[in-house]
Amino acid sequence: MPFISHDKGSAMFDATPIENMFLLEYLPVAPDDCLRVFFYARMLCQHPELGDGIPDVARALKLSDEAVEDAFRFWEREGLVRRLSDRPPTYAMLPMRGFSTPAPMDDHYYQFRDFNASLQRLFGDSVLHGEVSIAQDWVTVFGLSREAALRIAEYGIGDLKFSKKSPRATLRKIDNIVKEWAEHGVRTLEDAERMIAVKNGSFGAAEAVLKRFGLRGKPSEVELEMAEKWLREWGLSAEDVLDACQATANAQNPSFGYLDKVLENRRTEGDRHFEPLKKALVELGSKAQPTPETLKKYAGFLEAGFEPRTVELAAIQQNGKNRHQFEDLEKLLSMWAELGLLRADQAESYVARQRALSRELAELLKRAGSEKRPTLEDIELYESWRNKFSEELLHFAAESCREKGRPMVNIEKLLARWERDGISTVEAARAAASRNPGFKNPALNYEQRALEGNGDDLFTDLTQYGGKGE
Repeated sequence: MPFISHDKGSAMFDATPIENMFLLEYLPVAPDDCLRVFFYARMLCQHPELGDGIPDVARALKLSDEAVEDAFRFWEREGLVRRLSDRPPTYAMLPMRGFSTPAPMDDHYYQFRDFNASLQRLFGDSVLHGEVSIAQDWVTVFGLSREAALRIAEYGIGDLKFSKKSPRATLRKIDNIVKEWAEHGVRTLEDAERMIAVKNGSFGAAEAVLKRFGLRGKPSEVELEMAEKWLREWGLSAEDVLDACQATANAQNPSFGYLDKVLENRRTEGDRHFEPLKKALVELGSKAQPTPETLKKYAGFLEAGFEPRTVELAAIQQNGKNRHQFEDLEKLLSMWAELGLLRADQAESYVARQRALSRELAELLKRAGSEKRPTLEDIELYESWRNKFSEELLHFAAESCREKGRPMVNIEKLLARWERDGISTVEAARAAASRNPGFKNPALNYEQRALEGNGDDLFTDLTQYGGKGE
């Protein structure tokens, strides 16, 4: 005889059919309470007089109303129950997939089975049937993929902090976002991720501005639109926006509108500086175009007192040294600021003088047998020598240090000794050298040779760029 069977007369109120496919798939894994509710609900389909709502089912099964509601949501996610109304909740029991040919409405429900389940998980199983249809429209009406629609819902709940406790209101807010994004071509998950990355930047910037203003709460839609304009259309960074907040410090009621005017004025000023900076970048040998950051720094150069032509001359200098980065230009202008070279004529005179000193020092080093290219530090040291010693004595010093290596160091030591001994002429230096029998002075047996190069490559001749030189 079979292991189990129906005993005659054991079936009350006829029979409650349960598909074998259901028993095989769900009996081993479904939660006990969910199985109890499902079986009882199937019986109620044939005998509705036994219960007329969730409280009746809960009393019959000795469960709480909440447990019964959770069970129905479980079977909704599994696609075996469809909610027909929300208040009061009513349901339709659906057959197992493949058990029978589903009606068009049932087929639509099965298509969104996993989608509905994912949406329920986002909201903590609190989405009602009428609310699910809002999200389904994102796919059927606006053409988003299911993955993109769910990602936008996740963005609304997670990033924008929309409430999970009010699914309908939250889904309406997300619905507005979907409509806007769909107009911008968002269809796939990748499209949604890109848009979220942009929006998160705008949201973060707007939130940071609120904090800088000492205000609490989330940015409004208008404030988010402003932040997006600053970052996307105007190409500003979040740091640029926060830096502009300082200009609102004296405002009685700082606002996004006030900040927008500040940024617009700065942008207009940036437009005024665009062509001069572009010209300076060309002189620098850079292919870069002015950016909001470099425009801001260029404006800083002018605020520090530099003339536009001075900036160009600095760019020419760095280009001549094969230095083409904007940072190279900044470094040179910083050095010129310390020297007080703000006007173009001052810079031209300085460069012309440095070129002349570089040529003289290059010649001096060749007398010492060195092809060393003078550095700025070498030129500074050489200028100190010129202030103390005659040209003839400097030449003799260089010749005396010939072939000893490290010419600048040796010349400096020799000149320091002569200064200590009170030697100020070539004759006195020769006499001092002759009194040292162990010292062979190359300067006493030195044959002049033609000079090659003069150090002009260290400083670019500005006269060919419109400068006067000296």
